[in-house]
Amino acid sequence: MANATGVKIKSDTFHPQVLPRHSWAEIDFSQSSILFLIPDDALGDCVGMTLFLKALKLRYPNVKIGVLNSGSASDIFALISNIEVFQLFISSRQLARFEHVVDLSEMEGWQNIATMPVNPEEALCEAFGIYACPLAVRNVVAKPRMKIGIVPMASSPLRTLPPALVRSIAELLSQHDADITIVLNAYQGVMKAYKAALEPLSDKNIRVLDGFKTIGELVRFVEQQDYVVVADSGPAHITKLFQTPGIGIYSSASAKTLQGRHTNLRNWQSGFSGPYCNAPCGLAKLRATADGKVGCMGSLNLPVEALSELPQEHDPKLAALLVTDHPVPCVGTLSNDTPKILNLIQRDLGLTR
Repeated sequence: MANATGVKIKSDTFHPQVLPRHSWAEIDFSQSSILFLIPDDALGDCVGMTLFLKALKLRYPNVKIGVLNSGSASDIFALISNIEVFQLFISSRQLARFEHVVDLSEMEGWQNIATMPVNPEEALCEAFGIYACPLAVRNVVAKPRMKIGIVPMASSPLRTLPPALVRSIAELLSQHDADITIVLNAYQGVMKAYKAALEPLSDKNIRVLDGFKTIGELVRFVEQQDYVVVADSGPAHITKLFQTPGIGIYSSASAKTLQGRHTNLRNWQSGFSGPYCNAPCGLAKLRATADGKVGCMGSLNLPVEALSELPQEHDPKLAALLVTDHPVPCVGTLSNDTPKILNLIQRDLGLTR
């Protein structure tokens, strides 16, 4: 806490001197200490930054690394050995230990990430002139009582899977002697409505979790699964850390862009095509018109130029309707794809109906 004993904030307008963007690839960091300023704590972005930092340590084994403003995603950065993690605050004495400060928000594309997702791992490795870290090989191994995790909810209705599709996937897999865990997100206002829409789930092999208390618990869950079915969400990116196999189901954002070089997830991309948009359109979040209508190009039948704003307020009722009864078109199309998606999963796991 800022008012805790021994803590004195001299100025809340302090801005450390940062290494210029054009210098990132020019400096030899062999014996350096670097503090990275994290621009956000979105799980996908932080996974990409973590993979980049692993690559940096491989290129410069003696480099000392710290991250500041990692927030709730600190558990992800803690997967890197010998790294200092400062969630929200750093003292002037601690700051003085670092030779360089790098503000990752200066990376091109970060300002537009809400409308056009980027792949932080590849972008940062290129910016620093280093190779990405090697990836482990982890193949799909179908076996009795295999653990299969389904994580269908994203932070936006644009990327949350239809409940009927999730129910069909879970019931299919439960017929093949698998332990199915559906993980929801208790911190999103639509969780209760989504959970109700999943019912009925009668098979004893299917359990539904409201979510995890910490990101660390979510990370360990993803690592322990033999196979996953995930929406375009943080857990889809977390699979990259362990190369957990499975299928990623994408709607508004490009699976190719977000997964990048990682092939552990077999990708399914919504094929929606309409008069105002085609999937993937690039939107990561809902947008708003000047007069306050909230949605996307396909749901509002408007060109992207008419959706210039982010919604000023969260509307739980609208969000619940969009994830249960009236999904945006690129998500709704996924329900029509159910037989093909089920067939893909079956072939992936070597199952027969």
